Amino acid sequence: MRQLNKYSYANARIRALLSFLLSPELFERMIAAHDLGEVLSILKTTTYKEVVEKLPAEVSELLLLEKALLKDNLAACWKIYDAIIGKQEKMFIFLLIQRYELEEVKVALRIWHKKNPIDWNEYLLGETIAHQIDFSKIISSQNLDEIISILDSTPYKNPLMQAREQFQKKNSIFYLEIALDIDYYKRLLECAEKLSSTDQKVTKKILGVEIDIENIRWLLRQHKYYNNLNLDEMLEGVIHGGEHITRERVRSSYNSNGISNLIKGLAIGPYSQVKNLVTGNVILLEKFLYEILFHEVHRVLSSFPFTMGVALGYLILKNQETKNIVSLSYAKYYKIEREEISSLIFQ
Repeated sequence: MRQLNKYSYANARIRALLSFLLSPELFERMIAAHDLGEVLSILKTTTYKEVVEKLPAEVSELLLLEKALLKDNLAACWKIYDAIIGKQEKMFIFLLIQRYELEEVKVALRIWHKKNPIDWNEYLLGETIAHQIDFSKIISSQNLDEIISILDSTPYKNPLMQAREQFQKKNSIFYLEIALDIDYYKRLLECAEKLSSTDQKVTKKILGVEIDIENIRWLLRQHKYYNNLNLDEMLEGVIHGGEHITRERVRSSYNSNGISNLIKGLAIGPYSQVKNLVTGNVILLEKFLYEILFHEVHRVLSSFPFTMGVALGYLILKNQETKNIVSLSYAKYYKIEREEISSLIFQ
């Protein structure tokens, strides 16, 4: 009863938002569209009408569309935040909102590291999400220590300090990004631990699958590009909290199979088909992995209506919808064949 009372209003709001997600049939119409202009015209018949109408008449710069969709996503997040009651519950949603800020920090780090003279405003939202961060100072910093100082009052300071030695040793921004991701999921799971037992169960299940996917992607990358990594180096990028793909399982599989057969040892449970897809099209593999996540999200939406899982599930589906629209728009802009576009849409 407490769960019902706590989430009755939020559940009604989120169910309404879920009803506005684009249907597979509408995506089929956009895939069949002749060009980007027709895609945008179709979007004008949906809840994205206001987003599209604010764009310039000729959207040749797709980064503008990406930014507009990202801002729409953030607006949806804040609607959920406002609908949720309870201090710990709001903190969980606030941490989900921080994902967008984390991505902004990572983009800024990439621009800084490449030292390319570009207009960084094209790639960043340019607005405060969760913390006051001066991205222009990050991008113009002389070294990582300056960046760490700029981020002193944010949760991004400590993971960057921890990854500083590896970054300086190998001059790879990747070590900074993985440190930020590991720290983010650690904070998110710690917050989930403070929710009710029902909320813990459903959120940790969804997050566990999400972490599994991130871990599989990390291990596949290492398998493909760095076939001489030792076990400790492999474990550096494995995020804690996976449902099946944990550090313990990676260690066990590595010790039994070595790096060449590591992935086969991890092809367990819902990921059993990974071993058959690992040498094929990477998009098909990604699609397979995300179908597992979406299956879990839809299971929670139907079976646990008055829980934090509904909010988390909606935000995952909304974020993927945005990615689908962006992928489809770029594909139409570059005149990619219809069959190939279909493979880029994850639902």
